Amino acid sequence: KISMDFEEMEREEIRRREEKAMQTIRHREEKMRQEEKERRETQELIDRLAQLDMKSHSKSAITDESSTANHVAAPVPAPAVVPPTPPVPSYASAIAKPVSAPSYASALTSKSASASAPPLEPTTDDLPISDDLPLPMPAPIPYSNVYPSQPANANAPTVATAPPPSYDDLVKNLVPASAEEHGDVENKMPAPIVPLQQRKTYCQFEYSNLKKKNQIQVFQLSTYQGRSTRKDSTNGCTVISPLVAVHHLQSPGAGISDMKIESIIDDVAPDILHRVRRKLGLEGHALIIPSDVHDFMHDQKILNDDMFVGVCGGNLLDLDHVNEFINLLMNGEDANPSASEDAVREEKKDMSRKVAAALFFHEHVVSILKVVLADGTMWYDFVDSLPTRSTANGMESIGATRTRCKDRASLYALLNWYACQKFSPADEKYIDANEWDDTMVDFDPRVFQGFVWKA
Repeated sequence: KISMDFEEMEREEIRRREEKAMQTIRHREEKMRQEEKERRETQELIDRLAQLDMKSHSKSAITDESSTANHVAAPVPAPAVVPPTPPVPSYASAIAKPVSAPSYASALTSKSASASAPPLEPTTDDLPISDDLPLPMPAPIPYSNVYPSQPANANAPTVATAPPPSYDDLVKNLVPASAEEHGDVENKMPAPIVPLQQRKTYCQFEYSNLKKKNQIQVFQLSTYQGRSTRKDSTNGCTVISPLVAVHHLQSPGAGISDMKIESIIDDVAPDILHRVRRKLGLEGHALIIPSDVHDFMHDQKILNDDMFVGVCGGNLLDLDHVNEFINLLMNGEDANPSASEDAVREEKKDMSRKVAAALFFHEHVVSILKVVLADGTMWYDFVDSLPTRSTANGMESIGATRTRCKDRASLYALLNWYACQKFSPADEKYIDANEWDDTMVDFDPRVFQGFVWKA
């Protein structure tokens, strides 16, 4: 019955996490659609600015050539011939050579000159090809006829006209449409994302290979959380893990024994678990967050201030985040780059001390114990109070596990393998679609917290 209740609770927890992950995915998809809309609006604004830039270049060229035409001699009268219409320049050619086509001002000058010439009899070449074609527009009145040029006044002040802005200047000063909402954003090339399924395959291969080399060894215990009907420790990992860590630090020799861990699960943890739930007003098998348990243990003098090393967290699949956690566990001290030589020597001495940690990941807490041998070799024991089935000599058994890693690299490989085993299909979909974001840790299934103590 207890096994059935545990499986039902596990299925309910998986369904709850999948619903939570799907809500997060829908939220991110809506945000991506909004950002795509803003990018389209920004691109439309850039296109409009480009068109304005082309017009400003054309007007500037017309003004310069018109002013030059006012000071040249009157052209020789010529027969009125309609000039061919210049082709419309493409966007790329307009940007490269803004004034490459014949200017409209030169056409105005030639038409104004032909307006004073005597009309000629139309020829067949001048007639439209088809009757439905529109007649040519009359030549516009030259600017010089409407506003005749005045004699230059040497004493008159000269007003300098600023040239129109270039397209590059407009684009450089352009503010993205999403700046008001997101602020200044530094554009970075996205890092390549390895699909989680591919990473799972690699982690499983590395884990199996290290087990074959005996760099990782798995030992099964005779009990697990929730097994005992006399004292219930169901969902008591938040209490069991720090208790295992404390007893490891206080135990004689290299580390805590398997028998002591089994006693903590069946006898010690249930009483403290009941007292913590009663203090918090929780009933039944309610889950408890680690910080509430640590506060209770601190008040009961189970944990002391001088034992605490530090806490860190982040992405359990990220090398830098995991290395920061392992450094705390290995050194038993917070890294301080500005520490003196005496402090560094003292820190090296502390490496011989026993250190323990409680790792909170996917609403479950495990213990990681640093075991220091007589020759200074450091092992790391990963204690998980959840039941695991195994078969040995044809006999199947179930119990908590104590996994031994014989170096730092093996511990890192184990943590990667452990993380990949916890991810559901919904978690996998979220991880493949989203990079790690510190502002989204409440929704990201990769987030972890590590609490470290020393003897």
